[in-house]
Amino acid sequence: MRDNNYWQEFKIALKNIFLWDENARFSDKYFNKDEKELIAHFCNKKDFKIEEFTREVIKDFDLPQVEKIIIYNNGEKNIVVEGNRRITVYKLLNNPELAPNDVLKDFFIKEKKEISINNDFLFDCIVTDNLSESFRYIERKHLKGNNEVDWGEQERTNHNVRRGNATQKEEFKVAVAKIIKELDLPEELKENILGHGFVTNFWRIIDSSVVWKKYGISFKKDGGLEIKDKSFTNHLKVIIWNVLQKEDFSGNKIDSRTLNTNKEKETYLNSISDKDVNKVSGEIKSHTKGDLFGGKSIDTAKGLKGGKSNPKSILRCYLIPKICILNIYETKINNIYCELKNDLVLGDSKKAVPNAVGVLFRVFLEISIDYFADKKGFSFNPDTKLAGKITIVADYMEKNKFAVSKQLKNIRKVATDHNSILAIENFHEYVHSYKSQPSPSDLKLKWDNLQEFFEILWGSFKIKNKK
Repeated sequence: MRDNNYWQEFKIALKNIFLWDENARFSDKYFNKDEKELIAHFCNKKDFKIEEFTREVIKDFDLPQVEKIIIYNNGEKNIVVEGNRRITVYKLLNNPELAPNDVLKDFFIKEKKEISINNDFLFDCIVTDNLSESFRYIERKHLKGNNEVDWGEQERTNHNVRRGNATQKEEFKVAVAKIIKELDLPEELKENILGHGFVTNFWRIIDSSVVWKKYGISFKKDGGLEIKDKSFTNHLKVIIWNVLQKEDFSGNKIDSRTLNTNKEKETYLNSISDKDVNKVSGEIKSHTKGDLFGGKSIDTAKGLKGGKSNPKSILRCYLIPKICILNIYETKINNIYCELKNDLVLGDSKKAVPNAVGVLFRVFLEISIDYFADKKGFSFNPDTKLAGKITIVADYMEKNKFAVSKQLKNIRKVATDHNSILAIENFHEYVHSYKSQPSPSDLKLKWDNLQEFFEILWGSFKIKNKK
């Protein structure tokens, strides 16, 4: 049992709390700068979203402090190790004169009228006089994301419905999700279709005026869903299977690029027949296997052509799941992909090589980006860093309809969200830091969050004809 006596809890007044000039959010040039300059940096950099954060602080000012401020006491000052952005907001609300310009000064003067705050405002703090212990906390919070898992679209929708803040669109999604959970389908398929990997394409079809009209869908007075066409639930099975397969039974693609218009959706829905319903049952039966204990599971690796469930297991022994199939025709890049998928072990084995995987993962990301740009006919400026390249490629993909905005959310985090476990700085540390070592679970979690991007990137190239 690990005993840690380095930490104590106190309530500390705002006037006795100081920002940390060695915070990772600051470059070296901010060492030993005064607090007003540190506050100016937070305000001037849009990524920190100080104004948006301030509005949230005002809105929830009456709530208990959910997250404590982490303090390193160096014998002279209480220095904020975790919570610098929050303390910046509170200091500006307490004293708008600290704002770096008149516009922000007026903003904080106005917002301050909504709350009661002064120098003696108390914060719940956890304090240590051991800097190494402080770094342990920072690494857990910012490098490992505090081991939290973000809500997906379905979780957010469920919350809004239960909170009483749901739109009609969200109420519809919850009602259909309930129908799905009652379908005679393997649980794996239900989880897959409502998970991160497929939910966007599925709802693009289902939540459309074409579906409402075709199946006679409407809301009852009591808020329940009325569906006049009794074939809806059977057709729903076909739609689920087709979306997971990424094609219908005629071989036509089912993805974000093929079912954008109502006309395309109408054509697809009208093509569904009773024979297709029977085909789904047959396909499921042929891909279902039993174990020695009488349990059953569907062979998704064979039957779902690259589908992925949510959440993905991080118990696998390699970075890339076997279920992920990328068709890469550039020899070197394909070799790296194969090594990450089949050769370089992660986990508790003595043969595990997380440092090698971390470095090669970063290489695979960059050369995939470079290859995409080269083959799509555009180039980067010589001084463009990897984060900039990622943003340019994501913009290109969205503009040219290779992907929709939500599908690019995670790869954009790599380039822009410095607080995310996906941040590019973490990838850089795998190569350049002699202290930082990637954990197998973090590496696999990163791949799981970026797999869709790689599938879109490599799926954008036409398959070469075999001679």
